[in-house]
Amino acid sequence: MSVTVVFMTANAPNPEAPIKVSTPADILSYVPHILGFQPRESLVFLTMSGKRMGATLRLDLPPADSDPLDYASTVRDYLESDSSADGVLMAVYTDAEWAEPGSPPYAPLIHCLDLVLDAAGLPLLDGWLVSSSHWRDYFCEDASCCPWPGHPLARITESVLNAELVYQGSTYAASLAAAVGTPDPGHSEEINQLAASYVEQWCGRWDKTSLGRDSLILWDAFLSRTADPQEPAVSPQVVAFLLAGLTSAPVRDSLIVLAAAGPDAAQEAAVAAGVLPADPEEEELPYACDALMTGLQALRPTGGLPRPADQEDNEDPSTLFRDVFLATLSVPDWDRLDAAHTRFLGLTAVASGEPRAALLSILGWLEWARGRGSRAHHYLQEALDEAPGYTLAELLMTLVGTGSLAPWARRRETAWTSESRSVA
Repeated sequence: MSVTVVFMTANAPNPEAPIKVSTPADILSYVPHILGFQPRESLVFLTMSGKRMGATLRLDLPPADSDPLDYASTVRDYLESDSSADGVLMAVYTDAEWAEPGSPPYAPLIHCLDLVLDAAGLPLLDGWLVSSSHWRDYFCEDASCCPWPGHPLARITESVLNAELVYQGSTYAASLAAAVGTPDPGHSEEINQLAASYVEQWCGRWDKTSLGRDSLILWDAFLSRTADPQEPAVSPQVVAFLLAGLTSAPVRDSLIVLAAAGPDAAQEAAVAAGVLPADPEEEELPYACDALMTGLQALRPTGGLPRPADQEDNEDPSTLFRDVFLATLSVPDWDRLDAAHTRFLGLTAVASGEPRAALLSILGWLEWARGRGSRAHHYLQEALDEAPGYTLAELLMTLVGTGSLAPWARRRETAWTSESRSVA
């Protein structure tokens, strides 16, 4: 089951100028803007605190043979993360047949949800069904206000709130697949040939020599690049070296820690966990990589990676790796992770095989950490399509498939936020 959670916070643009919602069409127009894509075959919930919206939760609709009580309990657990909520709005997005006004699709499931949420102090305040052709009130059977088969979708796109959001520059993708689409492949033959040669040249040595350390230093420089068009392009040699290093699980996993916690923390954790050596044998780098490293001498440790502070005998040396992968660090650096997401996504356009599967798996982890399980699932499936049986993608797919939500995403004060808007 894929899940997307978005919190409205004080960090949203214009928090002092909330947008007014006055009709159901306004609410339904808001949903794809906050998610970033038009939901399909989904249940969407919006928590309410008085008249103010809080968190937005999207889940896949369950299969027909699933237990509605288990599903309803999962929804309740997610929604209870918004401790200020005192009610919930619901939207069902489906093209399932609705033949009679009094017999809406998924009625037994919604009835179970109604009971479970009400018992939790989060009553369903209202709900609507949105198909590919119409939308209507889910609970209303009065034809005078809820005509059959429903209102045209144009009522949503022409709503006052949608017009205001579009005026503010908000857009959304037509589908989840479109929302996570990777860039068009460029001229990648040279890079992939170089990467393959580096993989062959240093097979088994990435985590035994200075290659792992130098990979992290170069990755940090790459992730720290700005969008300034005057900044020189990265050499194909450097890109190929970075991609080749992803075939080493210790380098790849250390890169995730680097993206989340910074270079010093990543290098210290790699040595502490024993995945990279503290005093490695030096390897000669390709010319372009060595030239870039020369300009980064201030970042390059002398005598190897920094050694971690003395640890208690019973202390787990891989704590940081565990905390990053399970998203239990106290406060993530979302700006850094967002920049890493952009860089990794760009590289998927030129990578192939195992390096591309590694990038897609890391993107899957990033989206899971953001609380966007639907996108995480999409990236992980792409990784498995690129490299069937890829271990990291399979492990993360199991995590995402359980509906588990990253602890960061469960707390309003640490949750990732997109360019969302405060709604009254």
